[in-house]
Amino acid sequence: MIKININIMLIIILATNILFAHEGHKKKKPVIKPDTLTIVGQDTIAINGMPTEKFMATQHIKTSDEYNEEIEEDEVKEVSINAALEHIHNKVIHFPIALTVIGFFLMLLGYKEKKYWDSLKIIIPIAAFFTVIAVLSGLNQAEPFEGKSSYSLVETHELLGFGVLASLIFWSASFYIKKLKRFVWVFALITFALVSIAGLYGGVIAH
Repeated sequence: MIKININIMLIIILATNILFAHEGHKKKKPVIKPDTLTIVGQDTIAINGMPTEKFMATQHIKTSDEYNEEIEEDEVKEVSINAALEHIHNKVIHFPIALTVIGFFLMLLGYKEKKYWDSLKIIIPIAAFFTVIAVLSGLNQAEPFEGKSSYSLVETHELLGFGVLASLIFWSASFYIKKLKRFVWVFALITFALVSIAGLYGGVIAH
């Protein structure tokens, strides 16, 4: 029992560490090179190899919208309950991914003796529970992608998400239902494959 608790604690720590793995990604700001001035006497006759008057005429005056966008990007986001609940799918999805991967490798480690099965009976149902939350929250976050070229990827990701949920449910049941026990490895392999593919699609969509 102590070993089982230690395994569960390690899993929670690992899952928590990767929870915000994709959070806080900031857009890279373009590198602005300093202008090269050509000065004769005290007069600037050229900027970046272009006559001064022509260079000034080609400069783009920032609109108020662009200025506001830059201000918003530079704003420091506050830590709050609303911020924690925002884009919940991006936060919750790491739990089923981590728990599924860890569960699969625990099965490999205990292939002959099945010494980790008591832990797996807890880990996999928890992964299924978080997958339910991930799927529901993901459906809510899909709306902004409608009409965009990436929406087909989102639809495929959704289908894979439902597939992961179904396979996790069957994988969980196979630890408790005798008739399904002989298929436990089949469900484990299918779930691991689906999670890997769904994660790949999710990464493409997010970035």
